[in-house]
Amino acid sequence: MMRKKVLLILFLIPVLTGCWDRREIEERTSAVAIGIDLAENNPEMLEISVQIPIPIRIAGSSGSGSSGSGKGSVTVESATGRTVKEATQNLQKKLNQKLFFGHTRIITISEAAARRGINKLLDPFRRDPEIRRLLWPLIIKGRAIDSLRVSPHLEQIPTVFIMTMIENGAKKGTVTQMNLGSLFISLTSPAKQPYLNYFQVKGNELKWSGLAVFKKDRMIGLLNDKDAWALLRISENKNGSDITYVHEEDPSQLVTITTQFIGRDEKITFNGQRVSVKIYIEMESNLIEKTFGADLFQTKQIDAMEKEAEAHLAKITNRVVQKLQKDLNSDIIGIGDRLRAYHPSIWKKVDWERAFPQADIEVIFDVKIRNTGMEMS
Repeated sequence: MMRKKVLLILFLIPVLTGCWDRREIEERTSAVAIGIDLAENNPEMLEISVQIPIPIRIAGSSGSGSSGSGKGSVTVESATGRTVKEATQNLQKKLNQKLFFGHTRIITISEAAARRGINKLLDPFRRDPEIRRLLWPLIIKGRAIDSLRVSPHLEQIPTVFIMTMIENGAKKGTVTQMNLGSLFISLTSPAKQPYLNYFQVKGNELKWSGLAVFKKDRMIGLLNDKDAWALLRISENKNGSDITYVHEEDPSQLVTITTQFIGRDEKITFNGQRVSVKIYIEMESNLIEKTFGADLFQTKQIDAMEKEAEAHLAKITNRVVQKLQKDLNSDIIGIGDRLRAYHPSIWKKVDWERAFPQADIEVIFDVKIRNTGMEMS
């Protein structure tokens, strides 16, 4: 009997040691956002900044934890170092509690730092088990620390405002879903180049301004908002934003419709010299505005609007494809990824980095206007 009790105790000991390394949340300094810049006085050094919420100021402001200005609810601290980790260690020397990155939701990287390469900047985050793979990496025009200092009026914590802006944009199909985990995959892929959300700081506001285009781990260019929406339709099967186009070649007659992604098909062939790619995108839409009178009960009128929408989308999208091929030579569309996965025989015959700029790529749209709304007589 005594032997059984001893054995039972021995089996229970490992279970009872689960909280040996616990640390109270009040004993941690949580960084909800990280900014990475080149040091202003020495571009060879890095400046790491963190945005830290101040719980007592959040809880004590006007009885509401989800509204009001973020001014005073957070503080931003920074330090420099030769590497990200060294700068973080120097930053820790200025704080009275251990920095905790388990709650980090955003990593902002300045454009200047991104153009030098982001692999070495992200290396410590890839190795840190505290860092979430679902957080959002962003590229900032100017200095990344400025994005941590903005004070939006709709949220107390600026990071929450930025995070919900990206999440809601991703749901609507107007912003990429490229999170940290997806970025790590793209950085190691031989067939697809990365891209990230690009933001600008204007005064006290942070504005989404398109996509930063990469070649391997270096930022090499930028797609503005309209070009970014065109890319997302073919790379991530997104809706993009509403489009406005000219009706019957009359600049005074404008049509605005929604765009809703329905389906995508792709045909890839190889003639021994060039890869040929045709991408077919099917979209549905609703008419939400027009600046002219028309009898929308006539089928030919709707057909004309649909053809014009198809031509407009194809023009924008194929122009973006040409820019990626000729100007940037960066396949962020993901054609190489699908070529490698579904056409391995072609993939083995071509050097995609050299073949991509020479490939014949055409995007064709099929648009159906399903709802024209109410008309006034």
